[in-house]
Amino acid sequence: MSLSAGELIEKSQLGQLEYIAEGGQGRIYRCPSLRLRDFAHPVAYKEFKSGQLASSGLEAVVAVRTRMNDRDRDLLDTHATWPIRLVRDQGRVVGLLMPLIPDSFVQVGRSITGSAMRKEREIQYLFLGAARCAKLGFPLVNLHQRFAICEGLARVFALLHAHNVVFGDLNAKNALFRVGPGRQDADVMLVDCDAVRVRGTMSAVPQLNTPDWEPPAAERTQLTHQTDVYKYALFVLRCLSPGTNASTARDPRRVSNVLDADGQALLSASFSQTPAQRPSAEQWASYFARLRSSSGAQTPSAAPAPAATQAPPVAPGRQSSTATPAPAGPSGWVRTPSGEWVRARG
Repeated sequence: MSLSAGELIEKSQLGQLEYIAEGGQGRIYRCPSLRLRDFAHPVAYKEFKSGQLASSGLEAVVAVRTRMNDRDRDLLDTHATWPIRLVRDQGRVVGLLMPLIPDSFVQVGRSITGSAMRKEREIQYLFLGAARCAKLGFPLVNLHQRFAICEGLARVFALLHAHNVVFGDLNAKNALFRVGPGRQDADVMLVDCDAVRVRGTMSAVPQLNTPDWEPPAAERTQLTHQTDVYKYALFVLRCLSPGTNASTARDPRRVSNVLDADGQALLSASFSQTPAQRPSAEQWASYFARLRSSSGAQTPSAAPAPAATQAPPVAPGRQSSTATPAPAGPSGWVRTPSGEWVRARG
């Protein structure tokens, strides 16, 4: 695939580079003086180490963004560190430009040893119990914010799928979250996007299955939109039932008192051994949008927090006439004096 003028940039044009970090594939630099006509946010440069770059796969990934309309491109730019340009030096592709991760997705504070901490807020921290989060200096994320994060991740997956992209290796570290002061203020951002695959092409690097995030055995060698949905459902389950064993959970019953019948049906279908029976990412996004609209319309009254065994109200929505009411307690959510549902400490 040939690159257009808007998909390639010479390394000499990047200007001053400020080192940020080094990973297995390459080094990351900030480009403080670089301005691009089609990208309004700060930019980072990833320079690949020798043998780590398959430029033909990356050409297809960069071209996905180029072909998008303005609305889709804006959504991608704010929710993924998507390759914006390939970078060439002396006639050879040596790296790529991508969005710089905003500070809102970075945790700044003090570690348990008292040293300064600056760490990307990976989704793995959503799986921890409240006491562990507090010890690590990470914020408590209320249930409404978790619904927002689930919707945001489904939205960006739906966007990628609409443009024939398979994300592939969703895991506990390659998506970040942010939370704000508002009751439902939260969002998500995908990282490591140079490993995605455009259907009909080879990915720039092999698409993997991180341990504890594997799809069914028959689907592990060729990742698809359906395996993306399977892994997304693992995230939903683990995000909405943080605490003991959440990071490896696969049993939908963990959230039987958090999701309504529609949500439970989507979750069960997403874990189907038959890929064609799984819902789409767009269906998940629509579900969480309805759920947030319904729950957001109910303003909880300020009241003393109930006992830690009391479960949050099941999400509003159509209830199955044959469903057995979920017992209170297993989720471990408690209501604060301000009326927010947060994970019980312990």
